[in-house]
Parts: sequence; structure tokens; C-alpha cells
Amino acid sequence: MNRFVTARTLALVRDLELAARIAVDGTMLGRHTSRRAGAGLEFSQYRSYQPGDDPRRIDWKLLGRSDRYFVREAEAETSLTVRLLLDATGSMAHEEDGVTKLNYARFLTAALALLAHRQGDAVGLYVLGSGDVTPYLPRREPQHLHRLLHALEGVTPAGGWPEWNRLERALAPGTARGITVLIGDLHERADEIRAAARRLAGARHDVVCFQILGERERAFAYAGAVTLEELETGRRVDLDADQARPTATAGMDAGLRQLRRDLEERGAALVECHLAEPFEGPLRDYLTRRQRLP
Repeated sequence: MNRFVTARTLALVRDLELAARIAVDGTMLGRHTSRRAGAGLEFSQYRSYQPGDDPRRIDWKLLGRSDRYFVREAEAETSLTVRLLLDATGSMAHEEDGVTKLNYARFLTAALALLAHRQGDAVGLYVLGSGDVTPYLPRREPQHLHRLLHALEGVTPAGGWPEWNRLERALAPGTARGITVLIGDLHERADEIRAAARRLAGARHDVVCFQILGERERAFAYAGAVTLEELETGRRVDLDADQARPTATAGMDAGLRQLRRDLEERGAALVECHLAEPFEGPLRDYLTRRQRLP
């Protein structure tokens, strides 16, 4: 299968772990910059296996292609705790060309979980939807990765973002050094996501947000008289799409710029994703950002 895999292609792959491996292997191959070696989410390079290396760090797929043993190295010297927050609110049911935001987010979350697991990090999953949090606390055991992938298979979009006190109890900020990654469309009814990013950054979490956007919603690609429904509340609005398009697209662009500024001011990074683009782009963007950190 082509290593430049589109979201639509991944959506047709029923095995979530296989899809994650395709995305991660395509992203990782060929990365060779390094400042210091060790475990951690910041993948750095491959090197030849040496006696005494942890066999769990051998890349078995690369062995199959090259008939040589290689291990993965990363920049951080100690393992991290990686918390993956999956937005499963109602707006994630938005679909374009057969791919929903939630499906895209599930594959991206699986790829990040696999990457963290390969690097020896403790990885946890927190599913946010219906105003609540379903936590799968961070662990390093191999069977835990399969538990997370199984959980991702069953996620469905519903309701809205949980209140901060629910999220705080689930995450227990400050209990471990780590990275908190939010994957979703970042749709807010007030400023609940920005507030959560500020509080997490204030608790010394390294926060990064993957924002998933559809091309049609970005371009307001509707025509004539339409009825738009807010997926999280069911509220409907009747309008003429052609007349509303200039205002809608300008408002969308301004809102996205403001969101980026607000998140960065609160200490969180933002990686923009598009439903039709390969996973390699956002993943590489994220890893490049991590390599630039002091």
C-alpha cells in the first residue's frame, strides 16, 4: 500500500492497528536529526542494533525490508506520560466524501498511541463526549495498546464538551511529567477548550492540539436554500448559502486565526489537519515542532 495514505484510504481499512502502523511507518522512515538519544515521543532516528539494546525497540518491519536489525532512538532521555484526549462530541459526526471527523480522529489517535508505545512512553486515552470523560489511564504494557485500540473502535460522537472539573479529575494534572494531546475539531460553545488548554499548560502539561477541519465547511461549499444543523445541540438555521458564503468564510478564517493565537498564548501548540490530506503531513508537523523545543 502506498505510504502516502489518505484519510479516505484509511477509512476503508477495518483493522485500526494496521491503519495506525501504515501512518506511523510512513511518517517515521527517513528521519535522522538528533540532539540526544533515549526514550520519549520525539522520534529521532534509526541505528544498527547493538548487544545490550532493548529488543522491544527493534523495528521488525524495517528488518523485513532490509534484513538488518535497527532500533529506534528518540530525543528525550526519559520516558514520558502521553495523554491522548479524543473529542467525541456531536460535531465530530461531520462527514465529507465518506470520512467523518471522528473516523479521522480515531486513526490519528491510534497512530499517536502506537508511536508513544513504540518509544516506551506510558500512554493513556481520554474519550470526551456526552458531557463526560471516559478515561483509560496511562500504562506501558503491550496489552494496554490493544486495549486502547479496542476502545477507539467503539467510540461514537454525541453531546458536548465536559466541564473542567470532570476533565481535571480524569487527568489528575501534575501527577506525572508528560504531553497532553487533544485531537478534535476544537468546536466550542463558549471557551471551554481554550480554558482547558490554559489550565493544563498551567499545570505544566506540554499541550498540543490537532484540529481537524473539513474542506466543505471551511469553504462553506453549499448552494441555494439550505438548512444547517448544529450537531451538538440540534439547533437548525435556514439560509441562502450563496448569499451567506462571503460572511461565513470570512468569519471562519478569522475564528481560526483567533483560536491559534489564543491557544499559543495559553501555552498550547496547534497542528491543523484536513479530512482529505494524508496523515503524514500533520504527524511530521507535530514531530518537527517537538524537535524544535529547547
